[in-house]
Amino acid sequence: MAKDYFGTTLSREEIEAKKREREEQLKLNNRRLGLLVFQLSWMMAFIALIIVNWQLRFSYPSWPPPNVKAMGVTLPTIATLALLASAVLARVALRSVKGNQLMRFITQWRTVLGLGGVFVVIMVIEWFSVQMGTQYGTVFRLMTAFHTLHAVAIGAYMFNILRNAQHAQAVLQGQLTNDGRAVFYHAENYWAVEAASRLWDFVFIAWLLFYVVLYWWRS
Repeated sequence: MAKDYFGTTLSREEIEAKKREREEQLKLNNRRLGLLVFQLSWMMAFIALIIVNWQLRFSYPSWPPPNVKAMGVTLPTIATLALLASAVLARVALRSVKGNQLMRFITQWRTVLGLGGVFVVIMVIEWFSVQMGTQYGTVFRLMTAFHTLHAVAIGAYMFNILRNAQHAQAVLQGQLTNDGRAVFYHAENYWAVEAASRLWDFVFIAWLLFYVVLYWWRS
């Protein structure tokens, strides 16, 4: 028997449980820090593209250059709102996992991916719509393609989480047998979902910077 900081007597099992809890929290904090460092460092690549855009526009008397049609803002604004809603809902879905509400999480995560799909489709339309043969069109395509590839890659990771959750739900409902490969997300196993949500926040923030530079900052 031992006592904690407040003088409460603890059994051996309680001591071991508290030790495991501290270790798990430390591991989670390290993962969060590692992901944050990665996001901040990788954001530099997006900022570098913004600087390239600035350098090009400053070499012309106006931007877009003369005789080059500027891209409209309606479709990209819809895409931005869809991505914002998707990022917010991803956070809501994370809370569902922490609350052991797997079915609700699956429904919300599907919506997250659907809204992300809307964003990607609009970006593809924009990529093909920009006037080519100009530096305006070249840098526009470079920036939108670079960001969209990141959105698709992270979206693929999020889709894998959805597949895992659906498989786990089918096992819980007795529709499938547990072959040992099922991944169960719940209040004590949610890091994959949290990481995906944080990465999706990164996608939104990076796009918001591009959105302002590409569509609203004109001279």
